[in-house]
Amino acid sequence: MLKTQLILKNIVSVDDWEKISDHIQYDFLYDNQFAELKESEMMNERLGILATIEPYIGKYYSSQWVRKKVLRQTDADIIEMDEQIQQEIQDGIIPDPNAVDPVTGEPLPAGGGTGMLGDVPMEPEISGEITQADGKTAEI
Repeated sequence: MLKTQLILKNIVSVDDWEKISDHIQYDFLYDNQFAELKESEMMNERLGILATIEPYIGKYYSSQWVRKKVLRQTDADIIEMDEQIQQEIQDGIIPDPNAVDPVTGEPLPAGGGTGMLGDVPMEPEISGEITQADGKTAEI
């Protein structure tokens, strides 16, 4: 097509075309707008999948698996993100996830928030001695 157009418009002759045709190269420019739209679309899809799968993280899927398979993070990306998150927590840019109520997003009271709820109930220690209940004897 290029040959036909150049010859018909008298830009080159047929003899000139034969000389230069082997030296013509096509350099296509990278379409930044298309690439950005495609990348944005893919990120939205991944975040949608993440929102769907989030309740199952820790039950059926590991956090590591989600980061690698759903978010498509490499090992280097994971390490870099973890370091950046730690730095942002230290700088006060983002709150420490351990100091925020996961349901309300409000900061927990000092001391980890267990003061409001009380102590966690614990089972009494089993001593292994013989006990009686309802007139029956059993060894624990």
